[in-house]
Amino acid sequence: MSDIAVQSSSRPAVAAPAWFEVRQQDLPLWNNVLLGTDTSLYQYPLWNEPYRPLWLTPRYLAWGTQDRPQAFVSILTVGFGPAKIGLVFRGPTCIHSRCALCHIAIAELLNWARAEGYAFIRFTHSDPEVLTQLASSGHAEDFDAFPYFLDYPVMSPDYIVEQRESDQETLASFDREARRKLRRAGELGYEFCAEDSPEALANAWTLYQDCARRKHFRLERPLSVYMQTMRLAQAHNAVRLYSVHLNGKLVGSTLVFRDRTTAHCQLAAFDAAHKQSAVFLHWHAMRDMYRLGARRYNLGPGPGSLARFKQQFCEAPTSYPGPLTVVFKEDWFRVWMKFVFPVAKRLRPALRGIVSHLKR
Repeated sequence: MSDIAVQSSSRPAVAAPAWFEVRQQDLPLWNNVLLGTDTSLYQYPLWNEPYRPLWLTPRYLAWGTQDRPQAFVSILTVGFGPAKIGLVFRGPTCIHSRCALCHIAIAELLNWARAEGYAFIRFTHSDPEVLTQLASSGHAEDFDAFPYFLDYPVMSPDYIVEQRESDQETLASFDREARRKLRRAGELGYEFCAEDSPEALANAWTLYQDCARRKHFRLERPLSVYMQTMRLAQAHNAVRLYSVHLNGKLVGSTLVFRDRTTAHCQLAAFDAAHKQSAVFLHWHAMRDMYRLGARRYNLGPGPGSLARFKQQFCEAPTSYPGPLTVVFKEDWFRVWMKFVFPVAKRLRPALRGIVSHLKR
């Protein structure tokens, strides 16, 4: 850990803890560091770097001394110069499990953002105490002042399966209908496959597009962004593309990334004639991720009819605290809320369409 920390910045080592920017060439090392912590996937460089083609610039900071960093944050930055907005998903985070983010670290992070010229930063976090500390350090609003970047996650409750060591114990937590569907899928002869290459996703992309049209949902990220995320995650054994075939035909697929504790199902698609393969696919995917060390399997949110399907695995979803917007430039923020926010909110569907078609 100390070798990684020493390489993480060109600044000379100092005795007092401080926030310092992580160098681009050290990002793979930091992915490895974070995989040994409880840090959310959405803070990893491997997750944030592929956003660059979508006009979002990630900046990475570590807090502590050069030889012993104690905290980390990834800030997706919109704009430039004096007109910058920051987005932090499920951060900042502690590197050491026995440490807690202190008021000094949070206050210094906000001071850094103020000095760098950010107008405001929108934070989400699974720990309400972190949001409370952020709110107590300056002007903060309990709402999302930048709801236009609709990548997952923001506020939606997630259906998360808490797995057990044995298949039998994990299956016992499902409802009877899920267990019946799993037995039926085995009788029909479905075959399960796991891969991690971006090319495998490209080959399956038509299935995802067909399913999105049929189910009336949007693929928020372009294929090129998902593929780049897979390339970065491959080196850390943090991604799998799972699929189901019947008689050689692809009938179901799901893209799953993991952090240390949780596997996150980012995409899932099924042939309309093979809906019964869905339980079979997620069951084998979650058990494979368990063997990789991710004890929790996050099926994601459950809007509409998806809730009933996901409740077969997990009866009640996990909710998170709402977003927090920390303001640094009062005048800019008032202008943003009065003029830009209402217009951009109306244009959000069009902006989503443009982004989802970029670099396919």
